[in-house]
Amino acid sequence: MSRLEHLSLPEAVCRTLRRRILDAEIPAGARLVETQIADELAVSRTTVREALRTLESERLVELAPRRHCVVTRMDEQTADDVLFARCTLELAAAREWLAHRDGEIEQDLAAAIEAMHDAAGAGDMLAAVEADTAYHGSLVAAGGRQRLGQLWHSLDSQMGALMRASLERQHSDLYHLARLHVELAGVLATHDAALIDRALTEHYLR
Repeated sequence: MSRLEHLSLPEAVCRTLRRRILDAEIPAGARLVETQIADELAVSRTTVREALRTLESERLVELAPRRHCVVTRMDEQTADDVLFARCTLELAAAREWLAHRDGEIEQDLAAAIEAMHDAAGAGDMLAAVEADTAYHGSLVAAGGRQRLGQLWHSLDSQMGALMRASLERQHSDLYHLARLHVELAGVLATHDAALIDRALTEHYLR
């Protein structure tokens, strides 16, 4: 674990730990000790504690008051619920996009897919999560419904935990993730409402 330049920023600590957890450098079941993290990153225990609370809200760790912190994996029921919610909102956004077609998204999708391939080559789960958010976020934004977009993005913080747990359960990898998004982009390019509805549903809920 490398030292941070901005030692007083809890988000810097959070991002460092998030990347290590998502890349499985810190495996599920591992204990995170505040004092050890604080010493390694040259920050205060208060800063570490705040970062761990954020990671708990993302379902990457579990905090036990006055005891310890453990790296967790999102359980299957929670994962299914998050996927269902995101799928429902994204289907609505896609229908709005198809109804109005105010903007094309092909270039945004292609850029996100390229970022996914780069992330797969580097074994960088956090970068893959960010590329996934950019990919689907471009479709949601194209729908033009601001409140819908806000609701969809409210799930962003849990997508890292979801993706890590899903890939492990499916014994899959980041290259497979990129391939799925290439396939979905092909369907989106048809602008066929029925095909897109089915493809998005399968993408999230198969």
